[in-house]
Amino acid sequence: MKSFSAILPFPPSVNNLFLNVTRGGRVKTAKYRSWEKEADAMKPEDIVSLQGDVVAVYVLGRPDKRRRDCENCSKAISDTLTRWGVFSDDSQIVDIRLRWGRADEIKPGQCRVELVEAA
Repeated sequence: MKSFSAILPFPPSVNNLFLNVTRGGRVKTAKYRSWEKEADAMKPEDIVSLQGDVVAVYVLGRPDKRRRDCENCSKAISDTLTRWGVFSDDSQIVDIRLRWGRADEIKPGQCRVELVEAA
C-alpha cells in the first residue's frame, strides 16, 4: 500500500481561490497563485503516484487566533496534489479528515498532508 506525506503552507480559504470574470469563466486570484508558488517551493522531490481510492488526512496549524472553517481549506490542497501528480484526480479521495493540529504536531501557518491508498 503506497502513501505520501508533505508539509504545505497554510492554504487560502475556498472563498479566496477564484474570481468570476465577465465572459462567464473563473480565474485564480492573486492570493491563490501566490500560495501555489509557495506550495511548489515546498514540493517534495519524491512524489509518489497513488492509484485507486485514497484516504487523506490534512492537519492544519492555525496561523492566528481568528475563527476559521477548516473545511474551506481542502480545495487548494487537493488541487495542488493533483497538479503535482500525487493522484490523477482529487475524486480519488474517498475518505478525508481535516483537523486543527496541536502546537506540538504542526507549526502555525503550515499544513501536513498524509495520504494512503485505500485497502
